[in-house]
Amino acid sequence: MLLFVAGLPLGFALTRAVPLAIVVAPVAGAAVATVAVLFMLAAGGSLVAWFVPLFLLTGFLAWWLRGQPRAPHSSWRDALLLTLPLTPPFLPILQQPLAWDAHLIWWLHAGYFARGGGFAREAIGNVALAFSHQDYPPLASAPVALIWQLLGTHDFYPAAIVTGAVTFSTTAAAVYAVRLVTASGPALVSWLAAIAVGYSAWSPMWLVPTAGFSDAMCATAFAAGAVLVLLGKDPFNRRTLPLTMLLLCAAGLMKNEGLTMVLALAVVASVKYRRNLRHLGWTWLPVATAGVWSVTARLLGANTDVLAGGGLTRLLHGDPDTVGRFPLVFKTMAGRVDWVVAYAVLAALLGLLVLRQRRRAFGLDSDLWLWAVCALYWLTLTLIYMTTPMPLRWHLITSVDRVMISIVVLACASAACWAVVAWHSPATAADPPAGDAPSADPQDPDGSEPPHGTARADIAF
Repeated sequence: MLLFVAGLPLGFALTRAVPLAIVVAPVAGAAVATVAVLFMLAAGGSLVAWFVPLFLLTGFLAWWLRGQPRAPHSSWRDALLLTLPLTPPFLPILQQPLAWDAHLIWWLHAGYFARGGGFAREAIGNVALAFSHQDYPPLASAPVALIWQLLGTHDFYPAAIVTGAVTFSTTAAAVYAVRLVTASGPALVSWLAAIAVGYSAWSPMWLVPTAGFSDAMCATAFAAGAVLVLLGKDPFNRRTLPLTMLLLCAAGLMKNEGLTMVLALAVVASVKYRRNLRHLGWTWLPVATAGVWSVTARLLGANTDVLAGGGLTRLLHGDPDTVGRFPLVFKTMAGRVDWVVAYAVLAALLGLLVLRQRRRAFGLDSDLWLWAVCALYWLTLTLIYMTTPMPLRWHLITSVDRVMISIVVLACASAACWAVVAWHSPATAADPPAGDAPSADPQDPDGSEPPHGTARADIAF
């Protein structure tokens, strides 16, 4: 409840709708706690001392923006459909919090964040703690540290529940993103496809979303933002852009791979929106946000182990041992996504051959932008594994399941969009989607009516 309260003002400021604000409150609260951690590291003091004024600032922001247009599809019905189907697979967060990496990395980081700025700075630069990856971004650890301080405890059940709540919030956001871009199709099909994308976060390693890791939360936050930016009908409008930026900036601050993800998206989006400088600026904002932590960690003495050892130099010089790693790396990565990505690629190819005109009538941009992001991220992961200074087989075994989650979720988002397009009837493209007809109530209780002065063609979006 503390985490929900911590993020509710910012969630409302971003969505202007209480139901959707409750859904995104955990990740919004984690974002506020992360900013408090950055100020704490820069100026010292306790985490709570920095969090309180930031929390009050988000409250003022929520009040100031209360009259702005609401995010679409933000009714109580929508909020329930975003959350209730995801509840059963999240119940394992109530089991004993025993996952090794959760203790070794994120909750250990939370422990020194909870001890104040001076202690945290010393811990980040302490070579004796190098095993804990001090350079990992703080968004998964900061809310745990905040709740520990507020409760006066360091128990691991609250840590597991807080981490699970943030992951739940980002997974619901991925469902929301797919629902939003497919809202012109049949409501039932759109919801089923969107919920299926949320469930894809449990592949290829089913325990990750509820074991205290940051991998699933990073993958789903990024996938939600990427779908909105690349497939949304108007991704930079003021109704959805604030939430999109929160999700992408949060993804960049959840894992080191998150920086790679948002960088890949920024490159692809820069090509897509190359004629609009304002849009280019928004696509690079998450990269800049993640860069703030990278610079902070380096200044405090943290190192990135995967960049040590000169592996990249050897690769560029064609070292046979380094180049020879490629077959094992590719085989392992491809094997972990099983047939999910293969079937999604097949669906995309069939869609391009058979449903291209229908997709255009539906209003969805090309699917190739999403796959370009997957390809860039896959390439980056391949380079990391080929140049890692750690034993290759050990590095693959301990990480490949988790770093592939984002590719699985993006692939499933692609397939979900094609599925809804296949059910779409072009003859009714101008009609409001079933079940989401505009309300006659000027207050728009369903959250689907555009603000006054907006063209009715935008209603479907």
